[in-house]
Amino acid sequence: MKNKISKILAISIVVTGLYACKKSFLEVSPNGVLDEATLSSEKGINKLLLSAYAMLDGHDGGLGLGGEWGSGGSNFLFGGIGGGEANKGSDPGDQGPNMTPVQRHDITSTNGAINDRWKAIYEGVKRTNTVLQVLAKVPSISDANRKSLAGQARFLRAWYHFQARTTFGKACYLDEAIDLALSNKEILGVSNATDIFPKIVEDAKFAYENLPVALDAVGRVNKYAAGAFYGKVLLFTKDFATAKTVLTDVVNNGRNAVGTAYGLNTNYEDNFNTVTDNSKESVLAFQSSSQDNAGARNGNWGDLLNLPATGPGGAGFYCPTYFFTNRFKTDANGIPVANPQNNQVLDPAGQAGLTQYAGNVDTRLDWTIGRNGVPYLDWGTYLTSWQRDVSAGPFGAKKTCIRQGQVGAFHDASIWYSAGGVALNLNLIRFSDVILMLAEAEIEAGSLATAFDLINRVRARAATSTTVTYPATFGTPKTAVYTTPFATKADATTALRLERQLELGLEGGRFFDLVRWGIASTELNAYYAYESPLPYQVLLKNPVPSYASPANDYYPVPQQQIDLGNGLIVR
Repeated sequence: MKNKISKILAISIVVTGLYACKKSFLEVSPNGVLDEATLSSEKGINKLLLSAYAMLDGHDGGLGLGGEWGSGGSNFLFGGIGGGEANKGSDPGDQGPNMTPVQRHDITSTNGAINDRWKAIYEGVKRTNTVLQVLAKVPSISDANRKSLAGQARFLRAWYHFQARTTFGKACYLDEAIDLALSNKEILGVSNATDIFPKIVEDAKFAYENLPVALDAVGRVNKYAAGAFYGKVLLFTKDFATAKTVLTDVVNNGRNAVGTAYGLNTNYEDNFNTVTDNSKESVLAFQSSSQDNAGARNGNWGDLLNLPATGPGGAGFYCPTYFFTNRFKTDANGIPVANPQNNQVLDPAGQAGLTQYAGNVDTRLDWTIGRNGVPYLDWGTYLTSWQRDVSAGPFGAKKTCIRQGQVGAFHDASIWYSAGGVALNLNLIRFSDVILMLAEAEIEAGSLATAFDLINRVRARAATSTTVTYPATFGTPKTAVYTTPFATKADATTALRLERQLELGLEGGRFFDLVRWGIASTELNAYYAYESPLPYQVLLKNPVPSYASPANDYYPVPQQQIDLGNGLIVR
């Protein structure tokens, strides 16, 4: 796409990475590394900056990650599976030691997936700090360009630290000075005992206040993309009044780096289509590419295995749960059903005690989930038998799949199946997310009437989006706006929290939302209680898991990083 930010290909252009908040973890420089002198120019700094953007998908072929799936920037494992939206999938043994404990929330510090995630996050931090270190040594850059480069780097540094803070709770914060001190062995390591949210807020605020609106490529972070993320951080830190001010600015005035005003796409499904990447609804996305001689390393690597085993082909991971799919039931008026968790489901799949639900469904259901008898994009009719194993459940994720007609142009031939390793951008912040974040800030520090209008703005798009055609016995797509204003803050909060799941489901944010709202224990124990008796659900039996807050609200700090931390990194 024209003016799309370029990718970093097979060659690494950064200095040695840092994972355990100490330098000795990785001493060997990768092949093809360029030294600081070569990069000490504005052009060179931009190359370094692009390498920092490249870690948004949580993947780099030279990091020595285990399965590489736990590190995915989509957070499909820790946010989606951990949030009750999806089963691990595949078969019970495949990636079982890494993924099953996340679904059960009985994960330990020796789990390989959490170590991969930590390493990928801090590789991103290292790359942003390298940008800032080199930038300080190049005096020939104009003030405006210097602010832009620094703002982009500090945004990315905030982003990566935010992933560490929300995933692990106890995380290390590294700025360019600390990073340099580590490299020079002036300090032995960095503690994770102090809450790093204030530093994340500081970096995000700097980016919002210093970045320009106009930049040279649509994939770059500008003032308003920074504002969207800054507002998100403020929600997590419960500064709702400031979040309201910042997010109002983004919603009312926001535009992307090439001048396109933010807005909702006419059709919901256009957010998950290669030909509409970088649409007006895209606020922040990893810019995926294929057929670029990088061996699919710039494709949707974090979601590489998340497609049905047959049909489009894949390994069949990340399979939506009944507990999640039930949420898409709507009543005769197109409003969410109040108590959807019963024995009427969208695909009984032959399980005893379950019957076929034939009522109305939210129009977003069939652009989010593949289910039996319903077209799966242009790949044909989805079949329950597409799953690799009955333990995965009958459903498939849909948002990470390209159309069959796009394979020739967007698939990387180095990947063994035709819907993986593709140039489908990874959505990290969409404008609908920003609208719903502002609605939440209004509920907490503003007007319930304004929150009502904002939530209805998202529902109105869902109501008029194109729908998938299928037999009426499978339910009729019907979504409508709310007509009765919220009477209480509790009513507004309930609507907002459900709307976030319907709109953003399977996009990796659910678990982190549940934790920040303080309802993870209630939600996940309800999920375990509903799902565990189902015959297919073998991973939630023997024994049935039990979620406890705050003990399970964060994933364990990896033991490998504790061992490397010289006593400064604690559980």
